[in-house]
Amino acid sequence: MRETLLIGLVFLFFLLQTHATTASEHVVGGNKGWDLYPELYFWPDGKHFKAGDVLIFKYNNPLFHVEAVNESQYINCNSEGQPKKIYSSGHDRVVLHKGLNYFICGGIDYCGYGMKIVVNATE
Repeated sequence: MRETLLIGLVFLFFLLQTHATTASEHVVGGNKGWDLYPELYFWPDGKHFKAGDVLIFKYNNPLFHVEAVNESQYINCNSEGQPKKIYSSGHDRVVLHKGLNYFICGGIDYCGYGMKIVVNATE
């Protein structure tokens, strides 16, 4: 009986550890993807993100891309030619770091029309 209980507790411990370290994937914009529509800006609202989670940016428009930027670049919708990173595959996978993660579409002022998001990732 004790052995069974001990084995069960060890199994539960490993199960909880595995669950705690599993990263979630989030498709930015849901079914609409990374596209120019008013709700995109609010997409992160009400969602929970953790450091290590993966954002998936899906888009077909060749004028779109994703730029990981700092707060100032996000606010000004301008990466000033030096974003942290540029993604342009149309199916970009970005791992979140702890804290605020800023993303804009750097093409032709799409950002100014709301094609930008900020995601807060907790531990």
